[in-house]
Amino acid sequence: MIRKTYEYMGFRLSLRGWAARLGLNYDVLRLRLAKGWAPQQAFETPIDDAELAPAAAEFEKRKVANNQRRHARILEYEGERRTISEWAKHLGIPRITIDVRLKKGYPTGQALGIEPIKFDYSWRCRKLTYKGETLTTKEWAERLHVSLCQFCVRIRQDLPEEKLFAENHRLRKRRERELRTRQPNAQSQPVP
Repeated sequence: MIRKTYEYMGFRLSLRGWAARLGLNYDVLRLRLAKGWAPQQAFETPIDDAELAPAAAEFEKRKVANNQRRHARILEYEGERRTISEWAKHLGIPRITIDVRLKKGYPTGQALGIEPIKFDYSWRCRKLTYKGETLTTKEWAERLHVSLCQFCVRIRQDLPEEKLFAENHRLRKRRERELRTRQPNAQSQPVP
């Protein structure tokens, strides 16, 4: 999508860019240009209260239309149905926070921050068996040369066993090099 740009004071910006740069209301500028105002006149004329009311109404129309889109996700909690944006505004939390919590699999009440979020730390001492060997998650992480956090992320992602128990080859090779450099070389030791 190509946005229309407007030239003013030797610069060429989109209408949103000019609104931000000049500190003017975007909807007022858009309505002025739709009425046939020249860009210079639209940018230089001070905004009065009479112009703000239709601009605010236009903004509200767009906001309602965005909430009624086909792909707007509606959440229901205790019989109340709202879109994620409406829940965010109602609860005073960022929309992205609700989105991230839902993607992580939190129930609706916890995603909305209404119910407390319960953390499950049982994964730290969980025992897993792979190829007949049973170890705790911490022991598997050490064995595979990955951090405990990284290994637990693999578990939460529900990866297949081959990927879950895949070794971090770069880290393993680095540790082996460090061990070799720490050990004294057997050839350089004097023979008694």
